[in-house]
Order: sequence, then C-alpha cells, then structure tokens
Amino acid sequence: MQKKLIALAVAAVTSGAAFAQSNVTIYGTVDMGYLYRGGNSGAVQNTHSSHSLQGNSAQSSLGFKGVEDLGNGLKALFDLEYRLTPDANSTIGGAGAGHQYVGLTGGFGTAVAGYLDGIRYGIYGKYSPFGNYSVGNFASMTTQYDRAQNAVAYISPSFAGFTAIVAYATNTQATEGGLNAVHVPAITSGGNRGDDQLYSVNLIYANGPLSVDLDYETTRAVGYTDSRLFVATAGASYDFGVVKISGLYDVIKGDRNSLIGGNIDLDSTTAGLQNLGGLAADQKYDRRNWMIGASVPFGKASFLASYGRVKDKTLTEADASKWAVGARYALSKRTTLYADFAHINNDTNAAFTINPMGNNSGTSGGINGFDMGIKHTF
Repeated sequence: MQKKLIALAVAAVTSGAAFAQSNVTIYGTVDMGYLYRGGNSGAVQNTHSSHSLQGNSAQSSLGFKGVEDLGNGLKALFDLEYRLTPDANSTIGGAGAGHQYVGLTGGFGTAVAGYLDGIRYGIYGKYSPFGNYSVGNFASMTTQYDRAQNAVAYISPSFAGFTAIVAYATNTQATEGGLNAVHVPAITSGGNRGDDQLYSVNLIYANGPLSVDLDYETTRAVGYTDSRLFVATAGASYDFGVVKISGLYDVIKGDRNSLIGGNIDLDSTTAGLQNLGGLAADQKYDRRNWMIGASVPFGKASFLASYGRVKDKTLTEADASKWAVGARYALSKRTTLYADFAHINNDTNAAFTINPMGNNSGTSGGINGFDMGIKHTF
C-alpha cells in the first residue's frame, strides 16, 4: 500500500529577500491548457479517449505570505495558499487549500505549524524534470501526501551545505480522533487511538550543482490494527550546465497484522481506503519506485525526459513503467508555454493511469497522455 507523506515549502519565505519584506506579499499561478488521455494496458481496459481544458503543468493558486521583524534576529512568518480551478465556476479555495502555516524563524532555524507540504512529495517534485504536474510527472505512480493536516515542522539552519527537517503530524487525514471508525475493530470510545500519526526526518545537502535528499518516514497504517508503514526515499541531481541529470529511489514497506476485507491502499480520501487485491493477511507490503530524468536548456527553451519503474514485490504481475518527454519555452520570466507526452506500460495486474496532478487529485484515465498550454506566475 502506498502512503502519502509530508513536507514543507518554506524556502522562499525563509530566504533573505523575504526577510526584508515588511508587508504582505500576494503571489500565485494561473495555468490553462489542453489535455488528452487514452489507451489501454494491463488492468486498464475499455478506456475511452478524453479531451479536456484544464491546468496541467502547475496547480493554479492564490497566496498571501509575509514576515514580521520581532527584533534580536527573531521573525514571525506566515503563508496562506488557496488552490484555484480557473476553467470552472469555483471560489477561492474551491479546489482545496494549499499549504497554510504560521511560525517563527531566527538563528535557531525555523519552526512552523499548520497544513504543511509533504517532504516525500516535495522530493518527487524536486528531482523529476516535470515536477509534480503535467502528464509527465512520476509522483502519480505512487500515492502521495501532497500535504498533511495537524502538522508541525522544524527546519535547521544550513551547516556546510547541510539542512535537516524534522516533522510530525498528529493526524494526517482528519481532525484528531477523526479516523477511529476506519480501524478494525473500530475504535468507538473516542480519543486519539485511531489517529494516523506521521514522523518524518529529511536530510538535505546542496552545494553548487549538486543536490541530495535523504528522507525517512513512518506512520500508522490506517485500516490496520497495530500496523505501520515505513518509507525511505533518496533523490539526487547534478547540473552540468548543458544538461541536468536527476534521479530518485523509493522503498515502501508495511506490517500486515490485520487486514480489512482483503486488500487496501491509502489514498487522499478521508477514509483512506482503496482496493488493491490479492493479499493474504500475513503478507508484508513491499514496493520499490525509481526514476531517472534529464533537463536540457537551449536558450529560452528547455527539453525534458524521464523514465521510471514501479516494482511491486507483494503482488505478482503488478509492475509498471512510465516514460515522458516534454518541452518548455519561456516567453518571459513569468510566462511559459509547455507541451508533454507520456506513456505507461502496465503488467497484467497493474492499473496505473495518466494523471497530470501528482497528488492523484482530479480524474485520471488511459495510459497515454498529451498536454499543451500556458502557465503564468505572479
């Protein structure tokens, strides 16, 4: 079972430029384009081609952030982001909230609390040439926590290129006590025994063209009795100038002490349940994911490519691979044209599909995908 995990996106707010601000900054992204999906492979059958107008290369959003100087090197910071669907009649935040937090920063580092971006999800986006959006993203090949509720995190200062993040979520998918009924047997006496708690430790090294991330996370497996998930993720990239090479490797393991009705997987719903199929009650979950990618700049344009595989060591004939190619053209520093194509090859029992949203939100379908459009940031 795949598990969505936690992280932060505070780098921009905690930069020296942000600290110089004395007022609120309004920022955002608007993305709109054409999306095609179709084709069949493995357990994905009888899929009809679909065409839509939507954002593809980024999540449209509107945000407000700011920093207040409290004196003696101490500052307060906040960030409130709201996701948008500009192709539909939605209100601000109608597509859900983005990251939202408040905290303190200074010589000791940065501490924040709120609805925080996922560390593992961020690593996937950092080391994929396509980020976590467009048909080329690799994050949608493994269920992710794009954000976790009820979370706190500490980000250390940088020492010789090293930075550490320690994060904890009291209940990643609901308010405290909100998942009691999901467990077997159901926890009906109230309290927090059913909470899906998450612990994360991320070590980052950045030195010139080299970047490395190591992340370890563990959480209670929602729907299991006294079971946990363990996830280890590593990512690295090196920018040679003429080409940037990147890659990641991911291991997900889980204890299987008790099983709800057979086979489950965790997704972004409150209940967190999704049928997987074919597991015995005493089996341990074991899945490996890896990806390599390249980005080649060429003037105002850049060309992207990636290839990745999902290896399911629990189920048979459930592996899959995905390759993608794409291009970006910068009309300005804030406005970019994009086009991407991706293909998924599923084994007989695998059912991975194209989804331009790496957090698996929205709709997905088919094993071939093409998108093109325009993105503007402000």
